[in-house]
Amino acid sequence: MRITVSAPARLHLGDLDPFALGRFGYAPVLAISEPRTIIEAETAETLTIEGPAAEEARTYAQRVLDAFALAGARVTVKATAPRNQGFGSTTQLSLAVARAVTKAHGLDVPLLELVKAVKRTSTGGIYPFLQGGFVVAGGFPVKHGERVWLREKPLIPPLIFHADFPEDWRFVLARPLVAPKSPDKEAEEEAFGSLREHEPPAELIHKGYFLLAAKLIPAVLEEDAEAFGKALTGIQMTVGRIYQPVQEQIFNPASQWLIPLLNRSGALGIGQSSWGPTVYAFIDSPAAADRIAETIKTEAQERADVTIVSADNTGARIATA
Repeated sequence: MRITVSAPARLHLGDLDPFALGRFGYAPVLAISEPRTIIEAETAETLTIEGPAAEEARTYAQRVLDAFALAGARVTVKATAPRNQGFGSTTQLSLAVARAVTKAHGLDVPLLELVKAVKRTSTGGIYPFLQGGFVVAGGFPVKHGERVWLREKPLIPPLIFHADFPEDWRFVLARPLVAPKSPDKEAEEEAFGSLREHEPPAELIHKGYFLLAAKLIPAVLEEDAEAFGKALTGIQMTVGRIYQPVQEQIFNPASQWLIPLLNRSGALGIGQSSWGPTVYAFIDSPAAADRIAETIKTEAQERADVTIVSADNTGARIATA
């Protein structure tokens, strides 16, 4: 039996509380239609891995085999989201591999048990994988100096809110073709540690929580695109100021030149996913997204990859052959 898992990427719409005044990693997150992580797996006597990110996939596959006492698997990585670009690629890869391998062996393991098996701490990628749509992940309490990402026992945030995202709403993604690698693993741990050496900007953090609870979530429920865009931009500017001590600017320096293009494109809202460098323009219809994408492409002059995505309200898809 061959199992194929196709998992959506995600946009991280703003880590509100990296100082853990409330809970570290409290964040709104959206599953998007593209790019996708696609994994095929079938049972085998030993473990073999093929495709891009094969060595990383091997790590997660072996952890799953060990956790559930399984003999082996033949795993093929058919596609992954661009790595370290703001799409949550590592979380989706680890969970897709875990789901494909266990399903191939006839196991229906709850997602949170798979998270524990692959030892993957994530502030927001778990729930888009599970059910898609717009989610708010509730972060976790973190003590000063405590490691967040590089730990044997993963931290699992509670699901605070989930809703389908309006089908007509679109994001125009702009990704600079030349950009340094965003922080990952040790570098990300170091970046957060360096940030938390500064005095917590309590007023900004409180503002972020307010914009999320009082503005962004109601806008999704009421399908008010204008209100959503305004709240989204407000959160992004607030979070950018919170992260400025380690990011150097409000947005990723490699993407900063794209922000004026997004602002004058006619978008209802703008922002950056996670550490970037992917930035985006939000709009309320496919036709408007087409116009904005053409405007950004023209002004970017082939210095950025520009794509249009919708929300994925389903989550990871599983097929059997």
